[in-house]
Amino acid sequence: MIEHWDKSREKAKELRFEQWGKPEDVRAMSAPIRQAYSRLAAVKCLREIISNSPFTSRSGLLARLPARAIGKIVSNASVVNSFCLEAHYLAAANIDKLYSSAIEPWEFELNPNKDNTGLKARRYLYAPMEYGRKIAVVKITVKEYLDDDLQNKLYSIEAVDVDIRA
Repeated sequence: MIEHWDKSREKAKELRFEQWGKPEDVRAMSAPIRQAYSRLAAVKCLREIISNSPFTSRSGLLARLPARAIGKIVSNASVVNSFCLEAHYLAAANIDKLYSSAIEPWEFELNPNKDNTGLKARRYLYAPMEYGRKIAVVKITVKEYLDDDLQNKLYSIEAVDVDIRA
């Protein structure tokens, strides 16, 4: 079933620990490998990992991280969507690791209020991320294009205030 376009944040509340695997595996995949407590630190990490792009999700979805997306990922407009500034920067600094563990349990309609020119889909993937004493969920948005010659583009991230447990 295709979900309504504006339900991607709400759907994150339905995620369960076991959707990513065994508890010990999920704990390992959710542990950050880099730290970033500020926009500047997150940008520095993103610039370092961009050369590893495209990234591959658990389901095999490839997505590139274009240099122009770095500014969007750490912009005020993006950060305010996350439940916490520090969690957002941590997610940005670890986007490659998060993307490799990301799952895509639902399909969503295109938002008719956005410019969908050339888009096949906006895909929402979810990854576990250890933050503080909980395992939060990071929602990753990927733009998939109608033109097969265009690579999928990692578009945005959001640290969702969901604590998943084993």
